[in-house]
Amino acid sequence: MQEIVNIISLIDTAISDDPNNSLFWWNIIKNWYSSDIDEARDIITHSKDWLANYQSDLAKKSWIGGIKIKYTNAAGYFIEMGKSYINEVPNDFIHKQTLVNAIRYSTQELDDFSKKMYQSESQLSQMEYDTFCSVRVQILASFDTMKKISEKITYIDYISSLWLCAYKNNYSKPKMSLSYELKINSGRHPIIETIEPDFISNSLRLDNSNFVHIITWPNMWWKSTFLRQNALIILLSHIWSFVPSSNSIIPLTDKLFSRVWATDNLYLGQSTFMVEMQEVAYILNNSTEKSFVIIDEVWRGTSTYDGISLAWAILLYNHNNIKAKTLFATHYHELVDESKILNNTKNFSVAVWENDENIVFLRKIIPGWIKKSYGHQVAQLAGIPKEVILCAQEMLKKLEVSSTSKNNQFQLQIWSMNSMNSEKILIKRNEREPVSETYKKIQALELDQLTAKEALDVLYEYQKLSN
Repeated sequence: MQEIVNIISLIDTAISDDPNNSLFWWNIIKNWYSSDIDEARDIITHSKDWLANYQSDLAKKSWIGGIKIKYTNAAGYFIEMGKSYINEVPNDFIHKQTLVNAIRYSTQELDDFSKKMYQSESQLSQMEYDTFCSVRVQILASFDTMKKISEKITYIDYISSLWLCAYKNNYSKPKMSLSYELKINSGRHPIIETIEPDFISNSLRLDNSNFVHIITWPNMWWKSTFLRQNALIILLSHIWSFVPSSNSIIPLTDKLFSRVWATDNLYLGQSTFMVEMQEVAYILNNSTEKSFVIIDEVWRGTSTYDGISLAWAILLYNHNNIKAKTLFATHYHELVDESKILNNTKNFSVAVWENDENIVFLRKIIPGWIKKSYGHQVAQLAGIPKEVILCAQEMLKKLEVSSTSKNNQFQLQIWSMNSMNSEKILIKRNEREPVSETYKKIQALELDQLTAKEALDVLYEYQKLSN
């Protein structure tokens, strides 16, 4: 250990810790370590001061006005004065050059300074490098000992950092398992929970009987939070860390895959959808039964039917062939019905509380599904103008009637657009079937404007008519 202390002391004494000097050999060695280096630095650093003082001394001793010390690459340092002072030049001045209006001289003292200056500039870099190499040789002589100790210090730092994070944030020790089951109780996002005081925890369980979860919910930030927090918990457990959950069982996982962000690569001529498909292709071609996959709305860059069909095919391929544990977030509610034929798939959603006037996203994952994306509510929260929201709501109601009718065929026609009245949408029923008065009344109802009591009264009224 004394050997290491000596080496550290050597480094602390010899090597400069100024980050501005790290790219150059000069100033890499600290002051006071080498007298030769200190002398060379002093000459270079104080050269201007020395020249100014020497010029002042010459002017006082010779009484020559306008005497100057100058420098050129060809002549080096010299003393310059006007020709009118030629008879007053001191005897120790050495003539160097006569110009049209001036004469240049030197002195033994100035020549000695020039020599030292040139030597200092040319030798300082080499002296510093040689000194550095000398220190390096002494360090290398103790390299094996230093390497062993540094590895132990690094490991202690790594473990203590994980411990401190776990202690401060109330992490629990995960149970690592060779089985397929993944169980995370009251899981949390390790970063978001530190900045969100009311963070809502959520649990996750995947096993052989249900290894794919289809998640439908509003398009809010905590959707991606839930997906990512589970991937992060698995990652933390595999680096020997405690994890942000009340308790957990983590299976050994060979790979983590994520498709959670929409971007493009214009430099390579790749659209957002192409990049997304490349990433999905990589997941399908490289994931295994021991992998964990999170996919978040990967089909946004194409048409609705293209997106739904691709989403279904990818979901089916993973379910039947790969069997990787997967969280599959989507707004394609059509997948909810189709997924019922998949034995190992379950549907989940986010709990939502709403009444006639308000809606609250509870951020809690619950079994089941929702067939609403609450896009209008999210748009309203984002600040979209009210008239735009009202227009969208009117359009949505008529589109939903058009797409969900089972017994009748509807044709949707958009005749014109009015910014205040929204699009005027005419829905024509197939004329092969007569339209009853009851149907007309139902069609005329503004369901979103009815209170719960009014809706119940309407239901009672039509129940009487049916009897």
